[in-house]
Order: sequence, then structure tokens, then C-alpha cells
Amino acid sequence: MILYVIIFCFFFFIVKHLFFWKPLNTDYLFSNGPLMMGHRGVPNEFPENTIEGFKNLINKGINGIEVDVVRTKDNHIVCSHNYDLETETNGLGYIFNKYYSEIKKFNTSIKFLDKNHISIPKLIDLINELPKNIIFNIEIKSRFLFDLKSVPFVLRILKDNKIKNRVIISSFNPLVLLFVKIMDKKFATAYLWSNLNVPLILSKPWLVNIVHPDLIHIEAHLINKELILYYKKRGLKINAWTVNNFPSKKWLLENGVDGIISDFPTVMLLNKNI
Repeated sequence: MILYVIIFCFFFFIVKHLFFWKPLNTDYLFSNGPLMMGHRGVPNEFPENTIEGFKNLINKGINGIEVDVVRTKDNHIVCSHNYDLETETNGLGYIFNKYYSEIKKFNTSIKFLDKNHISIPKLIDLINELPKNIIFNIEIKSRFLFDLKSVPFVLRILKDNKIKNRVIISSFNPLVLLFVKIMDKKFATAYLWSNLNVPLILSKPWLVNIVHPDLIHIEAHLINKELILYYKKRGLKINAWTVNNFPSKKWLLENGVDGIISDFPTVMLLNKNI
């Protein structure tokens, strides 16, 4: 009898977890209309993921930013899309193998001849430097499926600075989002994805029922009306990323997408609410 009870409880928990859940209400993030977020700042004008780049974006009238973060060897959370230093700086090696005291010496503005030395910033410095009304979409990078070490450090920074109500934590790694929810289920999370060509059992729509994100962030060219309806029925907000032209923005917002993430401020600002 005890065995039957255990089996019943196990299957009850599984069914409840997979099918009887609701995302957090994130309407507060969209109180001013569709959410417009600058992808890594203004990468065609300033080094990406830098304080200077995000300030420039905000000065243009955008109040939402998308920033990528990774962890250093001494557990500082820094703003960078890449693990390697060669892609965007004059440094060599990997961020996770270096102390922040080393990393801050490298210059992110090597592609911009008119800019002075700009260092890779820490997330805490970015938060402190930007206005208090800015919405942060923080993408936690992970090198492999079980690379979850950045999560507690990111959450600690956000809690200590009391900005939970204007943060979305996103990741391509479903375990990162699951770990965030285990640590604090009140953080709004967003599942990032860009490829539908996977087996059904591993399909990204199905994984939503496992990790329980509150938003879904989909690469713009993959979005269609059926996909929008699929997530709307489940109460998820949808933000489209890499929306870099006005016709795409217009179609997405007219068909129910809640926000866009773009590399170009002009796309976000032009007829902002359509």
C-alpha cells in the first residue's frame, strides 16, 4: 500500500508540475506599452555591454536594456556576451580564467578609433550608473548545461540592490532558469531560443512546461501567428529578439508580441507603440 501511495504521489507531482502551473504576472513590465529593449546597448555606436553604450542608448529615449553577464575567476559578474577576450577587446584568454583586476585593464573600444579606453564593467557598476527606472533584461551565459555557478551571484546583486521588480532573467540554458526559480520563484524569467530543428521530446516549446518561465524570448524570424497563440494561451509574455527593421517590428507588435529587443534605437523609437 505504501508503495502505491508513493507512486501515486510521484505521478501527481509530475503531472502538476508539467501541466498545472501559471507564469508570474509580468504586466508591470509593460505598463507603458510594448517593452523596447536595446540589445547590448548601441553596438554600432559604442562598445557593446558597456556602461557608456547603455547610457548612450538611454539618452536616445530607450528605457529597457538587454545585457549579457558572465562570471570571473574570483566570482565577479561582468557584462560580456563572449567568454573569450579576443572578440571584443585587446585581451587574450577567457574571462572565467581571469581575475577582475586583470580584466578591467583590457580595452573594449578597439574597434572604435574615436573612443578612449572603456573597460568591461561589472554588473553592479552598471546597475549603479543607470537611472532607477530602467528595466534590465539580464542574460546569464553558461558554457555547458550544468554551468550554474553564476546564478547565486547574480541574484545576490539584484536582491542587494532591490531591483527585482524591474528585472527579467533570461537564458538559453533551461537549467539556469530552473535554478533561478528554485532560489527565488519571484524573479521573472525568460526562456531564450532560436532553433526549432530539434526532436519533439527536446523541443523548446515542451521545455517551457519543465522550467516554468514567465516570458519567452524568441528570435524574430522564427515567430509566426501559431507560435504567438501557443504561448498566449499559456499566459506567457513574448519578446522578440534581433528585430532590426521597422516592418518586422510592426508585424510582430500587430500580431501580439509584447516587446522587442533590437540593435538599433531608431527601430525601437519609430512609432514606438505602433
